[in-house]
Amino acid sequence: MRYKESNFNLDLIRPVQPKSLNLNANSDYLELFYVINDQTAFSISYKEQLADTQFIDCYSFSNLTIGYCDEAQIRISNSKDKYKPLGSSSIMMIDGANREFQFGLTRASNFKFIDDYKFYLGISENLFDWLTPIEEMTTGFFGNISYQGSTIGNLITKEITRLPQREKWLFYKAGLNLKKDFQVMKKVDLFYDFDLVFVDTKDYAVFNSINNFNTKIQIGFKYLPTKNITFSLSGIFYKNNLFGYEDISFTQRSEHHFNKPFGSINSSLKISF
Repeated sequence: MRYKESNFNLDLIRPVQPKSLNLNANSDYLELFYVINDQTAFSISYKEQLADTQFIDCYSFSNLTIGYCDEAQIRISNSKDKYKPLGSSSIMMIDGANREFQFGLTRASNFKFIDDYKFYLGISENLFDWLTPIEEMTTGFFGNISYQGSTIGNLITKEITRLPQREKWLFYKAGLNLKKDFQVMKKVDLFYDFDLVFVDTKDYAVFNSINNFNTKIQIGFKYLPTKNITFSLSGIFYKNNLFGYEDISFTQRSEHHFNKPFGSINSSLKISF
């Protein structure tokens, strides 16, 4: 059995309002193994990510900014009870969650450059919700006001389609994982962890276009002072950002970032019992 708790944080800087978006999600991961023999094991895992609520005080719709920042041309308020969670200084709030089940088959390898390989299948359920009184400005008096060759209603409607969809959607995944540790000196290993995943969507409304696969390669060093403790320092490179790996970060609002490479430097401490 393997259990892991982690925290995922992603800071996005934009040229328009909201200029800073901070995604913070808590993650719980549980994996159960069934060992068949010395070389083969089946596993089933469950991962849940819950994002902290994002509160936004300003939002730009083309050249029109609505909210409570200094740049805002329009400030709005709404007395309906449904908008009370926004408080007095926010015009939008966004919640998100992700749940994933995965089935895996791991085999020890006799190849020189592979210690073990794993085939896996997964299904990921994604749930998002948001609240803003701005969507009520798409029709009626305010929606029909002309602004720079368009109407306020059209500007807002166009931008709202980029917000995370409220209807749940699924990712279907099929992947291959390869690992290897090379001893370079006493208690120090060089390692790699390579992953290839293919992703198909169901019920997701594509805003522009998305990829159907991603690759991840992690390379680094492990220091093993005892048999139960491991320190590691590594770098990870993703071909298509975090697509297929951190689903909580993927929505219509962020999908255009997921056709670009992404990398990170990581350190970890592992204690085995």
